[in-house]
Amino acid sequence: MSEEQIKIESQREINDSFPKLVVYSSIAIIIYLFAKMVFVPLGKNLLVAGISTSTIISVIAIITILILLFSILREIRDICDAIGGLLALNLGREGASDDEVRHYQKAVKGFVYVFVVVIVFMFIGSLLIEISQGAAGILLILIFVWAVITLYSAGMAISAEIEATASELAHKMEKSTTEKVETDY
Repeated sequence: MSEEQIKIESQREINDSFPKLVVYSSIAIIIYLFAKMVFVPLGKNLLVAGISTSTIISVIAIITILILLFSILREIRDICDAIGGLLALNLGREGASDDEVRHYQKAVKGFVYVFVVVIVFMFIGSLLIEISQGAAGILLILIFVWAVITLYSAGMAISAEIEATASELAHKMEKSTTEKVETDY
């Protein structure tokens, strides 16, 4: 893909995905707030078939937020791909290659996904505690293990680009030094 195509595609993705991200995120936050501050407290002392109404409401809210999370992550993926493409153009080597763009996209997605999942856990975790503290603890441990793997992978993607840029710079310096020495003799 040419630099101009990357710029155009990145801008289009940001313009298309950002409003959707705001809407989906706002809906998820509103659902969380109503569940946590209104419906769960109202259902504390009510039972349905021996199950606390607040537990049922928490489960419904978690499922709804998870469904919205898939839409949110799809939009975040598109935005991260756009940002990764722009970073490859602006920070990377001359003539951003497809591999370079993919590395930057992977790094951006990794860091952003971890950030988003931690924020989502703060919402879902507080609802999950209404159901089971043990389940919330296990989920947090699983998220931490996933975050470590994801951040390592994102770091390796950036490392590949740093190594390639350093190698290109060293090659240019070596070539420049060789040319200077040859002209001095």
